[in-house]
Amino acid sequence: MKKSEFQAYVEEVGRLKEKYKDRIHVLLGVESDFFAEHISHYEMQYKKYQFDYIIGSVHFVDGINIFQRGRFDSLTDAERIQVKERYYEQIKASAQSGLFQILGHIDAMKGFYPPFSTLKTEMVDQTLKIIGEEQVAIEINTSGKTKDVGGWYPADDILERALFYEVPVTFGSDAHHPERIADDFDVVRQKLKEIGYKEWVYFINRKPVVTNL
Repeated sequence: MKKSEFQAYVEEVGRLKEKYKDRIHVLLGVESDFFAEHISHYEMQYKKYQFDYIIGSVHFVDGINIFQRGRFDSLTDAERIQVKERYYEQIKASAQSGLFQILGHIDAMKGFYPPFSTLKTEMVDQTLKIIGEEQVAIEINTSGKTKDVGGWYPADDILERALFYEVPVTFGSDAHHPERIADDFDVVRQKLKEIGYKEWVYFINRKPVVTNL
């Protein structure tokens, strides 16, 4: 949203918190781009509000949107791996920033380039290790099904490695349209159980609330 719309958004959520306080628990959250060079500015802005959670997401690598079709077409295999590694370097830095409770769609670069998942690099494991050490949650984001890749972010193999590194997980539909809110929630829960997860987290006042699957 535009910066000029932000205060109105926060106020609207506040009204809904009050209106539905006896029926549902309304949380105030925001998805935030991660730009390492601007992290202090983001932090200063977010201190003004009582967020329950802030999702940090990497949407740009080398100044190019990760969802831009054709961004890999002219690259060699080695160059594609280098782009993937720079992507995960940014995700790792976002986990270490201390600003975010959740990291959004951590393999979303595959959205319009499905072979992204097959580019082999140890950077994925290194990043998951750091995320686990920092105890930042990653979301299972079901909006990937609306892209060429046709599946969630992140892929099952990343979720398996995340479990190994004791990375907390949470759920997000990244809906954009009301009809997709909570899309595939029950399927995500079942898949997490199959992988070996026993719990997931959500956040109130930026503190984790652990819930059994």
